[in-house]
Amino acid sequence: MVNRRTATSAVRDELVQVRAGRACDRRAELAGLLRSAGMFQVLGSGRYALEATSEHAGVARRIYEALSHALGARGEVRLLEPGRGHPHKRYAVRAETIGLQRLVEAGILDDLGAPGGRVPRRLVAKRCCVGAYIRGAFLARGSVSDPKAAAHLEIRTDDEDSALELAGLMARAGAEARAREHKVWAAYVKSTSGIGSVLAAMGAHESYLRWEAGSVWKSVHVVAGRLANADAANARRLARAAVTHLAAIEEVDQMHGLRALPAALREVAELRRTNPEASLEELGRLCSPPITKAAAADRLRRIARAAGFEPARSRG
Repeated sequence: MVNRRTATSAVRDELVQVRAGRACDRRAELAGLLRSAGMFQVLGSGRYALEATSEHAGVARRIYEALSHALGARGEVRLLEPGRGHPHKRYAVRAETIGLQRLVEAGILDDLGAPGGRVPRRLVAKRCCVGAYIRGAFLARGSVSDPKAAAHLEIRTDDEDSALELAGLMARAGAEARAREHKVWAAYVKSTSGIGSVLAAMGAHESYLRWEAGSVWKSVHVVAGRLANADAANARRLARAAVTHLAAIEEVDQMHGLRALPAALREVAELRRTNPEASLEELGRLCSPPITKAAAADRLRRIARAAGFEPARSRG
């Protein structure tokens, strides 16, 4: 039986290492975290408190740091022992004396100072902020199946409106996402490519590669059957190269959009996406006009450099 908890923990382990460099990303991630797993309290005399819990120590540490950086609030962390309804130990992060205006600016409260409501548009105006918000929500209440099992990623929410809104943000990240109620409301994705898009948007690139590898390996199997005399090592090299190409293309798409690429690079990027099993020679023949295997490899290397990847020397 596949352990979804292990797969989810692996993604969380990676996400807590993601460096949210921009201030807008830090605000969006914190909003995703606290709107999904936080509790807001009015203490009186213009004082407010936020508290969030997580079973993952890295997530608790990230909430603590985000409260300090984004809200200027000093938090405290408590360890909660297992109890009724909570079979695992949890970490509670609490911060008090937070100014109302800061909570509104951070998107924790709406413009009228009330908790909940729609995510402020300014908070997720940029594509990077969409990924950061989803990352925060996943760290709080997300789960994902093992890459070898039936594809399923979901993020639980408190109500239907929140699930629909989160599904809309996942759609902006390139996934076909939906909302449903099964004991609790959740936004979910059930396709390998969609899960890959969400993982990439969140910054979980290693997990993204694992998901893409599962899809590409199936396609490469077809190639191996078609090329009865193909060497197994060559097939493995082809698969690894295709996975790297797809990851680089997704990274460029997330950063700048494929339309920012020169036409020749955009063409080979789109062809690689739709033909993950194709060799470089086959990709070259699909171009208009056709190009050589070496030219196809050069274009893919240029895309990898644009993504900040090490240029892969593929023989596929």
